[in-house]
Amino acid sequence: MMRAWRTRRGANEAGISLVEVLVSTLIFGIIVSIITASIVAMLRQERTQNSQTTNLDAARSVITKLDHQARYANAVSTPGTGTDGSYYVEFQTGNTSQQQTCTQWRYVPVGGTVQYRTWQPPLGGSGSSTASAWSTVGTGFSLIPSTPATQIWTLGPTVTGPLASSSTAYSTDSHYQLLVDFDASNGTPKETAQSQVAITAINSTRNAASPTPPAVCTQNGRP
Repeated sequence: MMRAWRTRRGANEAGISLVEVLVSTLIFGIIVSIITASIVAMLRQERTQNSQTTNLDAARSVITKLDHQARYANAVSTPGTGTDGSYYVEFQTGNTSQQQTCTQWRYVPVGGTVQYRTWQPPLGGSGSSTASAWSTVGTGFSLIPSTPATQIWTLGPTVTGPLASSSTAYSTDSHYQLLVDFDASNGTPKETAQSQVAITAINSTRNAASPTPPAVCTQNGRP
């Protein structure tokens, strides 16, 4: 009886073997690895979504501001490059025979900055008006890679960029249209969102036989 009792007692106190410890550690390690990988993936997805949201907000800010200003323009200049290498476009707003307001937008390739400034040209059409300081609308913008020859601003009906397939529609329009094409790239990891929009200057008049826009808002030039 005593011998049998001691045998059973010894079996119960044998403890956990080394193999069992190793197996348990391996299983625990696998579980921790799965959880860690899931957390890393969630954080990466969150950063990507934040970058995309930042791009959408930046693009929306540019388009909304430009649309608000250019939609009621009575004249839009031919976009071009300034002496500083930036891309410029100007448009004029205001009622006929009254004080006009000039708005000049520029895209600065270094840093991908989009800015604008305003001034009021003399009523007599001569002289130079003092322009306001540049207001920055956003940063992180670039030209669309597939169309490196296209500026960020182009003027309808001449369409040479990604909207070229719609040039027929612009040629039948009686108003000038400002076409805006750009990429917005922000965040870590960096994400890119493409924006293409056409803004119609509803108070402008385009002569279909001679669609060259008039020279307006030239008082301060293109630095």
